[in-house]
Amino acid sequence: MKKVFLLSTGVVIALLTLYSFVSKSSKTTADPQKQNAVINCNPASPFIQAVRFTPPVDPPAVMVRKSVYSLTPAEITSIKTGITAMKALPYTNPTSWLYQAAIHGTTLPDGLPSWNTCHQSGAGFFFLAWHRMYCYFFERILRAKSGDPNLTLPYWDYQTNPVIPPDYRSNTPGNPLYDGTRNASMNAGGSLPASISTAFDNALLNIPYYDMQSDINGPHGSVHVSIGGNMFNVSTAAKDPVFWLHHCDIDRLWEVWLDKCGGRANPGDAAFLAKSYTFFDETGTAVVMSGSQVLNTATQLNYRYDDNKTCFKIFPWKWWIYKKWYLIKWPFPWEINTKLLKRSLREAKPDMLDKFVKENNKARFDFAKDETPDKLTIELENIKVDKLPEGVIEVYLNLGPNEQPDPKSKSFVGLLDLFSVTHAARRDMRDMKNMNDETKIELNASKAARDLGLSIDDLKRAEVSFFVRGNNMKGREVATAANIKVAGINFAIEMAQK
Repeated sequence: MKKVFLLSTGVVIALLTLYSFVSKSSKTTADPQKQNAVINCNPASPFIQAVRFTPPVDPPAVMVRKSVYSLTPAEITSIKTGITAMKALPYTNPTSWLYQAAIHGTTLPDGLPSWNTCHQSGAGFFFLAWHRMYCYFFERILRAKSGDPNLTLPYWDYQTNPVIPPDYRSNTPGNPLYDGTRNASMNAGGSLPASISTAFDNALLNIPYYDMQSDINGPHGSVHVSIGGNMFNVSTAAKDPVFWLHHCDIDRLWEVWLDKCGGRANPGDAAFLAKSYTFFDETGTAVVMSGSQVLNTATQLNYRYDDNKTCFKIFPWKWWIYKKWYLIKWPFPWEINTKLLKRSLREAKPDMLDKFVKENNKARFDFAKDETPDKLTIELENIKVDKLPEGVIEVYLNLGPNEQPDPKSKSFVGLLDLFSVTHAARRDMRDMKNMNDETKIELNASKAARDLGLSIDDLKRAEVSFFVRGNNMKGREVATAANIKVAGINFAIEMAQK
């Protein structure tokens, strides 16, 4: 084991005393490969000693993660037992419910190891991998606390059933699955807006990994906001047991995307493969895991999903370099504070677009090219949230004058990822009026542009529509409202470089 000596300051001594049980548990592990100690692998934890993750030499049979709607009462009881045991521990214990939630985000001032590491250090490109690691170690802790060696995290397939499972919204005394902070419609058996499902389907159509991951953010964040309460705030989201159902499904959708084949492949760039984070296993030992260790759930992490298919075609991973040009910049402030808001770009000057066309000798856009299509991006700048909807905000491009907003239409672009605003603001969303204004949402409008056959002239007179849609309750949309301030809107084109 590599020896590392730390300065004997009072702060260090206090921290080492607090976490003495971590070093003890690392000495008693049955896996000798865990003795490769490393220091300071997590930038938020400069004094913590951690071990590198190594798969077991002789792994047990691959475990299966199942739909929460297919679980038996006994399996639900195991989850409840595990959560109750975790909640009984002090928040300073890395295997406790609150410590695990704080890894995702917290406003607690302690700053303990691995807290607030979701998307830390500009790791947005690591969104899916970070959450895969997070769920993996949480599952191991939950399994150990439950006493059920067969327990696995269930997923909530909201595309099949957009209603929170009954066990998770049953307000019975002592039910650890219930969270009373959620939007009333969701705890009463309401369902997520259908546009969330459509947005997920559209994201999975992407073939490049990073495009798929980027487009998943809109519907992912919209699930958080539609559920509301703890879930809509990055600093409290993981306190809600539904969070783990949600992110288990996001992890499953990564596998669903791979199963579509057609050239889809996991990332192979050095930045992704080497990126590492520190989590805690069921013994409280800090463990460092890298991107290269989470690419195959069955062989590396010993789990699969009950609906996994096998893609027998193997394609090399490709990295295409894209260059971005801004075509339209319209620094004109406006608010989304009505049911339907339309913003026309007719007043915006097309100088940048004309310059782009001339310099690139571009007669038309090619959004339908098989391998490296052009990409159209809509950017909303400097967003400030005064009121979140009890639902979602849908975005449309060139919606017809008499056309009703419908996520199945050609004009549907996607959903505003208002949850990401909480990441950028890095503060409690309950103090929304004092949030940092320097936030931005990017929307991939390429599919809408392709389906509409958008031309260069069409872009000069483009119109963007925002529709506030509430959750669904007994076949009716829940009345809701929003107030989102935006400082400006931009259109950009990205083209692959030869």
